[in-house]
Amino acid sequence: MSGISDKISNKVVEITADGSATIYLPELNEHYHSIKGALTESLHIFIDCGLRHCPKQTVKILEIGFGTGLNAALTAMNAGTKTIEYHTFELYPLSINEIRATG
Repeated sequence: MSGISDKISNKVVEITADGSATIYLPELNEHYHSIKGALTESLHIFIDCGLRHCPKQTVKILEIGFGTGLNAALTAMNAGTKTIEYHTFELYPLSINEIRATG
């Protein structure tokens, strides 16, 4: 049985407007993050509008689509004394070389 995940073979690393990298999937015409700024987007959504407003000591996160791991990395870097329970899955996992290429 084949599906769309079998057709994703060409992942392209692109540099966004803020200088950070994202992945582009030509087969889906889709970017993992905003082309206006992958780092800016993740900091705004996950940290500034998310983690910083959570009053709980233990934060449980479910991320549908791990992507480049940027959201998880920023969460870990900004957790402070909070305990993070991070659950995620990814339909199109990156190879180690693709991860390295995103910086």
